[in-house]
Amino acid sequence: MQNYKMKIAYDGRNYMGFSPKKDKPEKSIQGKLEMILEKLYGQHVEVIGAVNTDAGVHAKAQIVNFNAMDDRLDSAGLFEYFEKYLPDDIIVLSIEPVDERFHSKYLVESITYEYRLWKLDAPNRPLFERKQVNVMAQKLNVPKMKQAAEELIGVADFSPFTTNKKVKNPIKEIKSVDITETDHEIIFTMTANGFLLNMERLIVGTIIQVGLNQLPVNTISNALTTKHEKYIGHKAMSDALCLISVNY
Repeated sequence: MQNYKMKIAYDGRNYMGFSPKKDKPEKSIQGKLEMILEKLYGQHVEVIGAVNTDAGVHAKAQIVNFNAMDDRLDSAGLFEYFEKYLPDDIIVLSIEPVDERFHSKYLVESITYEYRLWKLDAPNRPLFERKQVNVMAQKLNVPKMKQAAEELIGVADFSPFTTNKKVKNPIKEIKSVDITETDHEIIFTMTANGFLLNMERLIVGTIIQVGLNQLPVNTISNALTTKHEKYIGHKAMSDALCLISVNY
């Protein structure tokens, strides 16, 4: 069997996440890919994703791998086959044969997410972007948000920043958190060696509340020091979150 590495992108609004639900595999990205491969090979083929994106979350560069059951199609043939049967909101960017030891999940070195906020005082309402941004109803204090975000950098126990309270290894390293501002948007870009369940959205939600003066600027420092959830803000909406890159 040949192991293939595939880069895909998707609009996550119509899906319950990357990983399939038992009774609704067609409502997940992985489920869609596996259904197409089963149609080709006549048997189940597991598709392994680098990141299990949440319901509604988008991806510009998700990485998956799978083992082809025979050699009836090469890389180019598989690309054309997927593109023929995939829905309009999932596309294949590239596909290539890789060593049998390549594993899209376990070999990940870093993951980058982007979160987009549409500013209250932007020159206009979002049009083409409206389904991929969180439209703010209040002005944000961006310098204060940047100050709070600095506390995230480094290796720490991020157990307060997850909805999975049974996580076995909450230690993660956040390599960078950048907050940039344009006339229209405030954009978060976060890179880490991994993220806990809902960690990205809880980080963004907390920093938004700092920017709204609803939480103090040291709230992240307090959360990481005490491991207490009372310092954590709301979970930001999923539609404005996008997986940007996975690095190996």
